[in-house]
Amino acid sequence: MVDEIASQARYPLLSGLSLLSIPLSGAVSYLVFGSQTYSWINAVGLLIVPLSIFCWVFTTIRAIHLVGVRFWFIPSTYVALVVGIIALLMCLAMGLFTHEAARHGHQVTDVTLYIAAAILYGGCIVWSYFYNWRKTRSPILAASLTVLQTVSATFVIGLLYLWIDGRNTKRYEREHGIG
Repeated sequence: MVDEIASQARYPLLSGLSLLSIPLSGAVSYLVFGSQTYSWINAVGLLIVPLSIFCWVFTTIRAIHLVGVRFWFIPSTYVALVVGIIALLMCLAMGLFTHEAARHGHQVTDVTLYIAAAILYGGCIVWSYFYNWRKTRSPILAASLTVLQTVSATFVIGLLYLWIDGRNTKRYEREHGIG
């Protein structure tokens, strides 16, 4: 019982330290690649950043499992994803308005939808942090979980955007006889 409580206290701290080690591992990787002395040192420099990211993800998932929270069952994961998609749609709408105005020869200086999308997603991140803090009862673990949710939502949204862009590119090429 005492060992379980100690591990529940240890993993959130380890998760936070692993998250902080990612920028440090990038700096170490840059310094290692700059030396150019031995080829095996370059391999270490190449692998240190992915290892750091893997350790952060592993310790964060392990820590939330120890407190009884599952990543894909926590509502803040889906809130980050849905609000991210809404913010992306707002940015795409602003891009369409900007493109159409520029096409008609007007100067475009209004960035209201971009600011609204940033405020919306920033508010979502703050809400997710406090929700995660309430669920995990650890501010360090809540921060690490919120960053993990934001990164995973960004990855899913990026894949969605690439899929839409690929479809649009194929349609454009088909309509204009390119390729």
